[in-house]
Amino acid sequence: MGGPWLSPPLRMQANADDHQTRADLESYSLGKLAESPTPGFELHLLICRRCRSGLDAIEPYNFVHYTNDGPFYSRITRLRSGMFFARHWGRSLEGGKEHRTREAGKAYLVRSFFLLFPEHTCTARCGASRIVTDLNHCYCA
Repeated sequence: MGGPWLSPPLRMQANADDHQTRADLESYSLGKLAESPTPGFELHLLICRRCRSGLDAIEPYNFVHYTNDGPFYSRITRLRSGMFFARHWGRSLEGGKEHRTREAGKAYLVRSFFLLFPEHTCTARCGASRIVTDLNHCYCA
């Protein structure tokens, strides 16, 4: 399976007003932002409502399952092309596929998750994943 996450990492470039660009938000969402600026990028997301809203706008689906193998993430990213990239990643697996609609991407994620983890039963820990805006801790909840 090919996909945007196989592209080389991009370096973060801020606009003149220090907000993150749409390209940077997309790269971050796809997990392909260069390693070195990622902590600064995440700190900016914690304090900047505008950039957090921009990221939320391109991530219509963001979910985490807590499996026996550890956390397993599912995300849909709306690409600048207008397509939707649905991907999963966890400790030992990553993959995804482009779709024309958000609904098709979500159906792909649900179907493929249960093919990968047929024994999984969701608990209260499984659910929507979002950035918690606590300046002392940057993590997904």
